[in-house]
Amino acid sequence: MAERIPMQARGKRPHFFPDSSADETITMILELMSEVWTLRERMYALERVAEESGLELTSKIEEWRPDAEQAAALDEQRMLMIRSVLRSVEAKHVPGQHLRRALDAVGTDPEGPPVEEGQVDGAMDKVA
Repeated sequence: MAERIPMQARGKRPHFFPDSSADETITMILELMSEVWTLRERMYALERVAEESGLELTSKIEEWRPDAEQAAALDEQRMLMIRSVLRSVEAKHVPGQHLRRALDAVGTDPEGPPVEEGQVDGAMDKVA
């Protein structure tokens, strides 16, 4: 089961701009930048350690393709990242659990429970 992202942050969020949506956008960008940098740093370290150990990992990474089970695991991790990035929008702008339900529905069986039109305010229309 996917890890749940807390709906409410502890403490108050800092506000730098009169429009709170600018602060939320910057928060999402900073979270993404942090995530991307961490991944790049770890990938760099992994490839260097592999080279020092006599493994040509970089080319093998470029050639690798996931099997069905690995692809499913990657999909689950992708959704967790999307939930994390959209956490501030979800908590403030979407009533109830509408965005949570829409996020849970992304990538699931199309015959499963539908997410009603308008519940997400268009925020998740292009996520897949």
